Amino acid sequence: MTTTPIPSTPAPAPARRTWNGWRTLLVIAGALFALCGMILLAIGGIGLWAHQQRDGDGYFSAGPERVSTTTFAVSVPSLDVDGTGPDAVYAHDLLGDVRIQLKSMNAGVPVFIGIGPADQVATYLADIGHQEVTDLDVDPFKLTTTRRSGGRPAALPATQSFWVASDAGDGSRTLNWKATEGDWAVVVMNADGSPGVDVDLSVGATLPAIRAISIGALIGSGVLLTIGTAMIVAAFATRRSAPGRRRGDQEADWR
Repeated sequence: MTTTPIPSTPAPAPARRTWNGWRTLLVIAGALFALCGMILLAIGGIGLWAHQQRDGDGYFSAGPERVSTTTFAVSVPSLDVDGTGPDAVYAHDLLGDVRIQLKSMNAGVPVFIGIGPADQVATYLADIGHQEVTDLDVDPFKLTTTRRSGGRPAALPATQSFWVASDAGDGSRTLNWKATEGDWAVVVMNADGSPGVDVDLSVGATLPAIRAISIGALIGSGVLLTIGTAMIVAAFATRRSAPGRRRGDQEADWR
């Protein structure tokens, strides 16, 4: 008895992956999402690191810097706190509590420090000789000032009613202020109105927005990295039928 061998049917070639325009766009879009996610990750990480640099009282501090002048005052003429937001405390949510610390270097001479509306402070200082801060660097802490000509103050600073926060006395002084929206000025003088202001000055703020922004950036980073990774994986994992395969063959694959 003769046995006729049955020719074996060659296995069909596996469907090859095809690369086309939509997959390229998917990879590009995924890479952009991932890149944005990495940027937010870096921002969030830096923000959380900065949040740990606060002092024991919860302030980001700069200084001290010795500030000395032969005139009657030192002023920061404009501290513009922009509080654009949904409520009146929005500016405080961003800047938080402000702390100004100073120590008189003139033994026995009490100092005055005050924060008031910039326009009213400017009127008070208009005829008083003083140093005006034109630039402030935080790291390292450094003030750049210019001299404004004028004479002695006609009235002592503590007698003015426009200060929203002020402090005066001998030795070390600390002024705490809850930042609110507006244009403010800061003034340092000898409390008796005498010339020759000489103090060690440092400033600080709680900046509560840093922590919130950092956490938001990290959450956004996780979302964008997840989306970007999913898009790139989908572009490489998606199979498309090779050209020339018949519909019947495709249907057979499902049986």
